[in-house]
Amino acid sequence: MNATFLKSITKIEDLPKSDRPQIALVGRSNVGKSSLINHLVNQKALAHVGATPGRTRTINIFDVDKRFFLVDLPGYGYAKASKEKRIAFEDLLNDYMTRAEHLKFVLVVVDARLGLGDIDREMLGFLETTSIPFAVIANKVDKLKKSEILALRRAVEKDKQGTKFILHSNVTDSGQGEIRETIEQALKAASKSG
Repeated sequence: MNATFLKSITKIEDLPKSDRPQIALVGRSNVGKSSLINHLVNQKALAHVGATPGRTRTINIFDVDKRFFLVDLPGYGYAKASKEKRIAFEDLLNDYMTRAEHLKFVLVVVDARLGLGDIDREMLGFLETTSIPFAVIANKVDKLKKSEILALRRAVEKDKQGTKFILHSNVTDSGQGEIRETIEQALKAASKSG
């Protein structure tokens, strides 16, 4: 995958004027979305990896292979952000999810060590009310024992039956190919549906 940073936006009206499909990444603050993006496209510094959670305040758009846009959404649930900022992030997130007409698939990134939190369940519940397909990416699985990974998988399957669930780690390289394949399947499905 060849990817370039396109732009950061704070208003949906500034999305690219293109009918190319959009694949979005969403997750709580500090879940590792930027590192995941860099791993996915084999570039170490494409997406900025901040030391402080809650730094992504904009929608960051990356052009991948001139075929689709990878859209990094602001992290949700960052407790140290002011109430006003949290509301602004949530409004921007909600606006994108409900108004981005070329959004074709969502990768919901969760921290494997924490599993599905209430805020992640809210996001999955919201996605289930839309027609937008999604998958759950359990990030940082290298920090778990095999038994913990099995327990996490069981918990997600119990909670959200039938949801595509992918284990990912930048450290062990696991999940990269499966996420790429999932994106390809989503793009094929989107092209068939028009």
